[in-house]
Amino acid sequence: ECMEGTRRDILAEINSWLDDINAPNILWLKGHPGVGKSAISSSLVEHLRSLTRLGSNFFFRREKANNMTVNALWRVVAYDLARRYPPVKENIVAGLKIDETIPTTVNVDKLFRQLIHDPLVAGEMMLTGSLPVVVIDALDECGGLDGQHSEQRKHVLQTLKAWSRLPRKFKLFVTSRNEIDISQLFSTTSHHPMELFAGQSAKLQSFNDITTFLKDRFQKIAIKYPRSLSPDWPGHQVILELATMAQGLFIWVKVIINFADRGDPKEQLSLILRGDGASDMTKLYSLILDTSFPNRTENFVQCFRSILGAVILAKAPFSTSSLLHLFSLTDTTMEHICNGLQAVMDSRDSLRIHHQSFVDFLMDQSKCPTSFLIDRKREGQTLITACLRTMKDSLRFNICNLESSYLRNKDVQNITARIEECIPRHLSYSSCFWANHLAEIPFKAEVFNYLDNFMNKQFLYWLEVLSLLGRVNIASSMLQTLIKYLQVRIGRKTDAMAKDMQKFVVTFGSVISQSLPHIYLSALPFAPRNSTVSLQYIKDYPQTLIIQMGEQSEWPRTQNVLIGHKGGVNTVSFSPDGRRIVSGSDDMTIRVWGADTGEMVLGPLQRHNHPIDSVAFSPDGRRIVSVSSEEPRALALVTPDSSSNTVLVWDAETGELVVGPLQGHTGPVKSVAFSPDGRRLVSGSDDWTIRVWDAET
Repeated sequence: ECMEGTRRDILAEINSWLDDINAPNILWLKGHPGVGKSAISSSLVEHLRSLTRLGSNFFFRREKANNMTVNALWRVVAYDLARRYPPVKENIVAGLKIDETIPTTVNVDKLFRQLIHDPLVAGEMMLTGSLPVVVIDALDECGGLDGQHSEQRKHVLQTLKAWSRLPRKFKLFVTSRNEIDISQLFSTTSHHPMELFAGQSAKLQSFNDITTFLKDRFQKIAIKYPRSLSPDWPGHQVILELATMAQGLFIWVKVIINFADRGDPKEQLSLILRGDGASDMTKLYSLILDTSFPNRTENFVQCFRSILGAVILAKAPFSTSSLLHLFSLTDTTMEHICNGLQAVMDSRDSLRIHHQSFVDFLMDQSKCPTSFLIDRKREGQTLITACLRTMKDSLRFNICNLESSYLRNKDVQNITARIEECIPRHLSYSSCFWANHLAEIPFKAEVFNYLDNFMNKQFLYWLEVLSLLGRVNIASSMLQTLIKYLQVRIGRKTDAMAKDMQKFVVTFGSVISQSLPHIYLSALPFAPRNSTVSLQYIKDYPQTLIIQMGEQSEWPRTQNVLIGHKGGVNTVSFSPDGRRIVSGSDDMTIRVWGADTGEMVLGPLQRHNHPIDSVAFSPDGRRIVSVSSEEPRALALVTPDSSSNTVLVWDAETGELVVGPLQGHTGPVKSVAFSPDGRRLVSGSDDWTIRVWDAET
């Protein structure tokens, strides 16, 4: 949050925009890393809260990208708006009564439209007085390390475009770095632009604000040393010199304050002022690392890379204890590295780097010294190896020592305490996220050996952990990642066991999620006797059930049962690569499913007003065409916008309607298909005609 008395000109301009009902409804505050965007966002949130105008706030963080998705963003915003504005709540609840799957849909366009856009528009006239303002900070950190190449970033930018079309009274404040995709969005989107400058372009106001901030923070340090430091230490001239060196970068100022406060203040500050070139973030970070770790052995370098690589690449935050066990580090090594990084990293609860600019520095080989450089592939290899090694060393039969098979997991006494004791955080992380890291690395024999051990010795033990953690739902997609890894990195003949493991999970997932013991009592005995999982594991459990009659020798030809539609399914089609299935139903929805996992990956898509008669993927798999028709007896009720006797084209990734409705048939449309080049559509109808359409317009 901004210190009292600073950033006045910037906050004044923001307040002016807030009160201007004719101004664009989005304000985009852009700037270089470290210029104070997040502090301004925090101050604005508190200011809006005091005015009872805070609709919602969402601060993206790159290290939490797995949870901070675009879907999570708009669910949080919808929840906050519903709590604070009854008319919005009524409209959201009304929508949920019609379709309760909205909050969990992967269709971002549908989620935004039905949780945000439609409730706000419907409640516009009933919202009076101070209207809600939504604050989104660090938009550039959406999507994690993949940044602008991530699907999450693409989806969130689409929803911001949609927000700009809302009535102007609904204000959205956004901060980010000036990155290409974000800049391109705002170049074609109505908004109020603001920029925080750094370097030679930094304004006098920033210089004055930094001077004020430095005086305040150095006074707090001086209080700790009443006998050796004067109250006005380090003096007006030094503070002016530091403010000049900062060049508008508040993060530079915060880091040097932390640096001075983590040792002898005079000595630490003298290093900054000594002419060592610490007047930009690259040189400052290098100075901190060189000062904190002057004697770097080969073992230290490996430990540093392992710890910082894990913090940066983690899919969920690590504690110091978790990393200590994950990498088999000594307490002193862990403490030495954490102490040396106090100026840039918080290690109190979970390890968290203070500012994204330090992550950028560590991963940039043109800036970071080789000893400290974090290479994504190398450190990813280290992390996946540590996860698989942890599973090999820690997974075991009946990991929580359950006494009875009669109770479901949730009914076991003190089950939460048992889980915490028997499944430490480094094991739970390894069990839940090894596949995420596996997908990002090349082949390595050591990794394959661990995977071979996992598949042939510990698969059922792994399911125990997922069962107790309530995460069996992620097993199928994790195994799909394993299958793909084995096929691409090694060869298709190596994936038979992994495929069978996935079939086992899909078939018995419901049982496994409810009761750990029934992995062995129900799932394993009823697996087909010739299945790879059964052949590998059944011999280890001679006391389990024996099927005397009706035992299956092979998995049934029915590989998956896809459940979700609320009416008869009239039409289905595979994507060209065979990885997805699209279905159309009497419930007037279209759904897209993972062909291997059976999970719904997109939908339900709802724009038709009548049962879906035909669906098809485009040859490149990027679009879906659908047709809906009325019964002949109802043709008299057709209106131009009813989506009857019409053709719609959807984006197969986002669910966005991209073409249509294409209207022209006078009778029910029964069939539709793309041309081989994907540029045209052909449809057939009960009106005795076949029509050819331009699929792009």
